[in-house]
Amino acid sequence: MTEPAGPTVGDMLERAVRSLTEAGVPDARREAQLLLAHLLGTDRGGIAARKPDPVPEAVASAIAAGVRARASRRPLQQITGLVSFHGLDIEVDDHVLIPRPETEDLVDAVLEAGLGDGARVADLGTGSGCVAVALAVSRPTWSILAVDVSADALAIARRNAARHGVASRVACIAGDFAVPQGAWGGPFDAVVSNPPYVPEAEWAALAPEVRDHEPKVALTPGPTGNEAYEAIVRTAREILAPGAVLALELGWTSESAVRAIVGSGGFHGAAVRPDAQGIPRILTSRR
Repeated sequence: MTEPAGPTVGDMLERAVRSLTEAGVPDARREAQLLLAHLLGTDRGGIAARKPDPVPEAVASAIAAGVRARASRRPLQQITGLVSFHGLDIEVDDHVLIPRPETEDLVDAVLEAGLGDGARVADLGTGSGCVAVALAVSRPTWSILAVDVSADALAIARRNAARHGVASRVACIAGDFAVPQGAWGGPFDAVVSNPPYVPEAEWAALAPEVRDHEPKVALTPGPTGNEAYEAIVRTAREILAPGAVLALELGWTSESAVRAIVGSGGFHGAAVRPDAQGIPRILTSRR
């Protein structure tokens, strides 16, 4: 008697879609496709082509575990352990903020700021190191200081720098970006930061994927959401050379407040670029 065939890729996909839909996961079919694609070593197109194929028992178990994790509203990026950012695979887990597409614009703003060869850039609150690593990969003569208060985040940032061959030019240093240290060196040609900017009162209303699974310290700096900007501007004024660049990612309602903070902090020529949804997202200014 022949053994009954195991579930097919198509079977597993439809089970995953049902589970994620019942759990309220947005865009459940796409999420299920991406999860299966990761675990089967293919892409979404490959999932469609392989629907009739049987799934080995070990892989089926891994898919079921991944679906349970996603149904608990754990972010897909934490389940796969990777996110694509500025053309790079960046490692993430629950100790770091998951890089968003709009933060790629922050990288581009620094790349387009006219910094010369040998520029020194300080990334304050580096998290996964995505910004620091992307800058170092894009500009092989630049050196980047990546500062974060979290030792767990810095461990991931170091692995991401090593993954992309830039560890010798990305110095990951533990520290509070509100308290510059002599060990940082300086002066710097640019300070870049995607700081926490969600007001405390708004944190509880965030999607479960964000509120329950990403580090609160990377999301919320305090009651107003502007506290980190104030600290970064003070630090940037201290460590930047005259005429150097300050580049900040903005919260969805923070443009006016941050313009005022930057202006009163001794910076000029503030310019803001919107993200793909038209929200003012990246502010650049000069010391």
